[in-house]
Amino acid sequence: MIPIIFIGFYSYTIYSKSINNKLSKSTFQALTLLNRTMLSELNNYQYLAGSVSTNPIIQERLSAAPNEPAPSNATINHAMDNLYRTIYPGYVQNVRVTDFKNEPIYELGYDGIPNPKYEEIMKQVDLNAPYDSLNYVKSYRASNTIVLGRKIFDQNDIGVPLGYVFVFIGGELFSKVILSSVDLGTGSNLLIMNREGIVMSSNQKSTTLGEAYDKGQLFKQIKEQEAQKNHSFQGLVNGEMHQISYINNNQLGWYMISTVPFSYINSETSKITTGLLIVVSIIVVLCILIIIILYKSILKPIKQIIVFCNQIFYGNLSNRIEDNSNDEMGVLANRINSMVSRIEQLIEDQQKDQKRQRSLELQMLQSQINPHFLFNTLNSLRWLAIINQVPVLSDGISSLAELLRSTIIDQDEEITIKQELNNLDNYFAIQKIRYADRFDVEYDLDESVLLSLIPKLILQPIAENAIIHGVTDIGGKVLIRIKVYAKNEYTLVIEIIDNGKGFDTKKSEKADTLSGIGISNVADRIKLQYGESYGLFITSLVGQGTCCRLIIPKQTYEEDKG
Repeated sequence: MIPIIFIGFYSYTIYSKSINNKLSKSTFQALTLLNRTMLSELNNYQYLAGSVSTNPIIQERLSAAPNEPAPSNATINHAMDNLYRTIYPGYVQNVRVTDFKNEPIYELGYDGIPNPKYEEIMKQVDLNAPYDSLNYVKSYRASNTIVLGRKIFDQNDIGVPLGYVFVFIGGELFSKVILSSVDLGTGSNLLIMNREGIVMSSNQKSTTLGEAYDKGQLFKQIKEQEAQKNHSFQGLVNGEMHQISYINNNQLGWYMISTVPFSYINSETSKITTGLLIVVSIIVVLCILIIIILYKSILKPIKQIIVFCNQIFYGNLSNRIEDNSNDEMGVLANRINSMVSRIEQLIEDQQKDQKRQRSLELQMLQSQINPHFLFNTLNSLRWLAIINQVPVLSDGISSLAELLRSTIIDQDEEITIKQELNNLDNYFAIQKIRYADRFDVEYDLDESVLLSLIPKLILQPIAENAIIHGVTDIGGKVLIRIKVYAKNEYTLVIEIIDNGKGFDTKKSEKADTLSGIGISNVADRIKLQYGESYGLFITSLVGQGTCCRLIIPKQTYEEDKG
């Protein structure tokens, strides 16, 4: 019973702490929403101040030199009346515009404050510039007022201050409309303080505005916690412990603060403490009963599984767990049996794969004999041609051997442009024998890009197309030009140009209309490997020849290997 009692008290302690933490988080979230609501409501008054400060008539009057003509008071009043027709929030009590020396050029006139108060507000506006400043004042009519002050700058030169605009907002906007709509509990308080700790508004009528709250002790605690970046904490307010949360708006220079007395928090938690303890006790008793019931039904299957796992660990896979029950342990036993059967099957498959792999390795060794035999035969024929003084045949066999060596033995998917051009030279040498030297080849190469990598065997199909269409379709000798250059820092261009008969590109919808699968394969390989912005582009004119242009990204051998 002692552990049960301990669990109960521990659960109660954890619950109490969780209640305090949840209250702290919920209060801070409420403050955040309230702050957003106030900022949203305040936007209307900030928009009014901004519209006044940027009004062309006001700007002209404030920026005019002493001896220069300026808009008259009547003109200013008319401009402001037009402005109020579109912008005039409900709680505006007065609007006053002064120059930089606090000389008024416009005042709405419904209410006001003494000039010394204006000077104090002007200092706060200067400190908070370029942001707006909020200040609490008591107006001539003894009403609680929040003055929104903004510094006016020359629109043609924002570094030149021209004056100030003050928008008087009735304190009821904050205390009655916004703050009073939030109830955090009996004895709680919502406050708005400036950066000096002076109360600007509160949802309690008993709170004195324009002075420090609780003789400044509350604001002092907030500043200490703010240095530690704590936005919720417990502290004394008027001699009583409270849960205190706050939000600091640096731009407007205000603190939004909530205080909730512990007496209210404890009264709420005490109502459910008894019920909680009863529920915890019932849960503990039920858990004990369930453990007793399940102990026997689970312990034996677990022991069987442990013994079976030890057998598997030592390599004995022939046994199986005998458990025909329909509960979770029976399902687990069946799954383990299936897993062991699968392991046995995988081991058997692995052994078969190893035998098959050894067979394939033997076949690979045997297949390597064929290329060597082919090259040795070609080499023998080449020497036979040299001995019989048939250089054309000797060169053709040598070119064929090198071309086969590059395609059969070299398994790299990408080679340098220089290697691809060597393969192309061997191909041209073979084709010259076939076509009785009826074409010539010229090269225009940029030596700086010859080590760039390109897919293997992408030039041979294009060269084949140039030879087939050029040699068979015209009577004269065909000239094939190979041009390689860098289009820019990242792109290479390879052009294969012939002076054959050409064709009408308007009648050809695809690049592979030239020589079938070979050209189409080149175009598809480039797009698949590098993307749609690269590829093979063909231009041709009837009677003048064809130009096949390959555009690929530039990548060097060293970069690729690195």
